[in-house]
Amino acid sequence: MISKSQVMHSTRVLFATVVGLLMAAPLFYMILNSLMTTSQTADLTPQIIPNSVHFSNYSEAVSGLTQVIYGRSFLNSVIFTFFVVLFQWMLCISGGLVIAKMRFRSRTVITVMLGVSLFIPILTTLIPTFVVTLKLGLINSYPGVILPIVAQTGFGTLLFRQYIAQMPEELFDAARVDGANWWTMLRRLVVPLAKPATGAYVAISVLTAWNMYLWPLVAASSPNLEMLTQTLASLNNLTFGTTHPQNIVYAAIVIVTLPMIIVFLCVQPYFIRGLTGSGVE
Repeated sequence: MISKSQVMHSTRVLFATVVGLLMAAPLFYMILNSLMTTSQTADLTPQIIPNSVHFSNYSEAVSGLTQVIYGRSFLNSVIFTFFVVLFQWMLCISGGLVIAKMRFRSRTVITVMLGVSLFIPILTTLIPTFVVTLKLGLINSYPGVILPIVAQTGFGTLLFRQYIAQMPEELFDAARVDGANWWTMLRRLVVPLAKPATGAYVAISVLTAWNMYLWPLVAASSPNLEMLTQTLASLNNLTFGTTHPQNIVYAAIVIVTLPMIIVFLCVQPYFIRGLTGSGVE
């Protein structure tokens, strides 16, 4: 006889599967369209399953991307994403330790301010950020594109703060007895134990930085600093669309999205543990 707990478990699994398929539907649709012929994607009646598979679309997409990338777009996105995630992680994990374990008067106020910053629309801070960057002479430079995004540490700091707060206080007391200062505890205690939280942070931040479009567009008008998202936006212009139809555009988007899918799959176990686990396993 099937128990109530087994029914509930099966229901949860079914619900999660359905929701997962619905969320992944746009990705599947994009991949299927990238394998179709031009006539299928141009049909007035949307088609889901291709009549025949055309992997040659990807070779043509690579050729089309090469024409509009200017040779640096992919590299710029890699540099931007790497340094944004690295510097943000350094600030967030150290800030999370400060808020979670140090005792000082304005700790609650700082935590509230970080939480409030998550609700401020990006467009509200776009012009002030641009003015400050311009006054510092950083427009059209890597620091000008990277540093303002690095400063957006609200989510990451709160994520690490929540994770570090669950670490037993006895661990830090023992470290103090051994003569460790806060820097030593961060490097030798917090960083190793916070790997799940780091995985969750990396999974979210890499996707966010890789897909960022507005700030790089505003802060860097030079073609040498063009990001891959700006290159993809040019796929919709008339010149590219005339020589490369919609199925080729879909294939190009799949190529650009693939690195992020690989990164997410690699850090997925840490992502789940970071959002559901505790500070010590």
